[in-house]
Amino acid sequence: MSDATVSGRLFVKAFVWLFMALSLVALMSPPGATQDEWFHASSIWCAQGVREPYCSEIGLISDFGFGARTNLDALNCQSPPRQELYCPTERESESVFLANYGLYPKAYYYLMSFFVIPSVEQSIVLMRVVSALVITLVLGLTMWLLPSRYRIALFLVVLTTFPVTGNFLFASINPSGWTAFGTGVSWLALHAALGSETCHRRQKLLLAVASALAGFMAIGSRWDGVFFLALAASLVVGHLSWLRFVHQRRTVALVWLCVPLVSLYLLERFAVLSPWEHLRVLFTFSEGQPDNIAFLSYQLLQGLPNALGAFGSVPSMTPIEIPQIVYVLSLGVLAFLMIQTFNRSAKLQALGVAVVVVVISAVIAVQVAMTDSRDVGAIEPRYSYPLLIFGVGWWFLLGPQNLAETVVRYLKSAAVFAVVAFSLTTFTVTERFVDRQTFGFRWLPEAPDQWWWSWVPFGPNVVVILAPLCLWFFYRNFLKSQKLPAK
Repeated sequence: MSDATVSGRLFVKAFVWLFMALSLVALMSPPGATQDEWFHASSIWCAQGVREPYCSEIGLISDFGFGARTNLDALNCQSPPRQELYCPTERESESVFLANYGLYPKAYYYLMSFFVIPSVEQSIVLMRVVSALVITLVLGLTMWLLPSRYRIALFLVVLTTFPVTGNFLFASINPSGWTAFGTGVSWLALHAALGSETCHRRQKLLLAVASALAGFMAIGSRWDGVFFLALAASLVVGHLSWLRFVHQRRTVALVWLCVPLVSLYLLERFAVLSPWEHLRVLFTFSEGQPDNIAFLSYQLLQGLPNALGAFGSVPSMTPIEIPQIVYVLSLGVLAFLMIQTFNRSAKLQALGVAVVVVVISAVIAVQVAMTDSRDVGAIEPRYSYPLLIFGVGWWFLLGPQNLAETVVRYLKSAAVFAVVAFSLTTFTVTERFVDRQTFGFRWLPEAPDQWWWSWVPFGPNVVVILAPLCLWFFYRNFLKSQKLPAK
C-alpha cells in the first residue's frame, strides 16, 4: 500500500531487526525490575479471575487489603546503585501482592493474561516479547501505510524519543509502554487518513485501522490515554481545518477555542476518570501546602524539564543512574533536528508544541496534587512521556515542505548517536541488575547467581553486545529501504 519510495524487502528486514533488539531488551532486567512490575504481573495473573494455579484469590484479602494471591515470588527489590542488588524471595509457592482495582483499564491485563504459563520466569519473558512484537507490528504497519513525508516524521520520532525510556518500556509488562506508543503513533495515521492528498481511498481506510489499533493500545492500557488521544485528535482536526478552510480561518480559530470545552464535557460524561475532578485538585490546597500561584507556576516552569528526563532515565523499581552523557546525546540530537526542521511559515508548529508543553505541566501537576500533596521535585517521566512523543512528532510533521531533503544528510549521524545512547543505557541497566553499578565499562560477570534467566543459554554480555547491533541494523535497513533524495 505504500508509495514507490519503499523497498519492501529491506523494510521488512528493518523491523525484524527492531523486534530482535526489543526482545534482547526484554532479557536485560529480571522479573520485578521495571516500575511497579509486580503490581502489573499480579494484575495480569488474575485478569481472568481466579484461575488455579496462577491466581487463587483476588479482592479484599485479610490483613492486606485489595490484592491478589498468585504463584508469583513478588518482592520489590531496591538498594542504592553502588550496592549489590541481591534480594532473594522466600520462594514460597504463592504470595500476596497489590493488583489492579480500577486504577488501570482491564484490556491490557486481560490480553497479556493469555500468555501466562506454568513457569513465572518464562511467562514474564514471553509477555515482554509479545509486547515488543505487537509494538513492532503496529509500528511497521503504520510506517508502511504512511505517505513518505509522514513516514520520515515518524522515523524522526523513533530516532529521537525511543532509544532510552521508550525501548525499555516497550519491552516490559508496564502498560505505560502501550500508552506512550499508542499516543505517539495513532495521531499520525489519523492525520494522514484525513489530510493526505497522496493517499487513495483504500490506503486511507487502512490508515484509519492502524490509527484505531494504536489508539486502542493507548486507551486500553492507561485511563489517561483517553485524554492524550483527545488532545491529539483536537490538534489534528484543528490543523486540517486551518489548512482546508483558508478563507474562514477566523471562524476555524473560534471553533478551535471551543473544542477543549466540548472535549472536557464529553470526557466528563463518558470517560472513567473525571476531568473536572482532576482540574479541581489543581486549585485546591490545604494549610501548609503551596498556594495556587506558587504551585502552578512551579509546575509550569518544571513540567518540560521533568518530561525531558525520559531522555536520561528508565522507569525501574530500584534506582539506576544512567550516565549523564546519554541525556546530553539524546537531547542534543533532538534539539539539533528540531532546529533544522523549524518552519517559519507554519505558526501552528510552535503553537501546537506550546499547547503540549502546557498540558504536560498540567498532567504532572495533577499527579503531584493527587498523590504527593503538592510536594516539590520531579516525578517519574513516564507519566508525561506519551505527550512528549506526540509533541516531538507534531513538530517534525509541521516542518518545512522539503522535510526529507532537510534532514537526509543528518539521519545516519543521528542514528549513530541514538545507538550510542541506547548502548550505554543497555549496559548500565544490565550491569545494575547483575550486581552493582561501577560507573565505568567492564566485562559483566556471568556466574549462575548473576544471570536471572536460568533457562537462557547465554549470559548478560550477549544482551549488551547484540541489542545495540540489532538497533543499528534497524536504522540502517530502514534508511536503505527509503529512496531518499540525494544529500
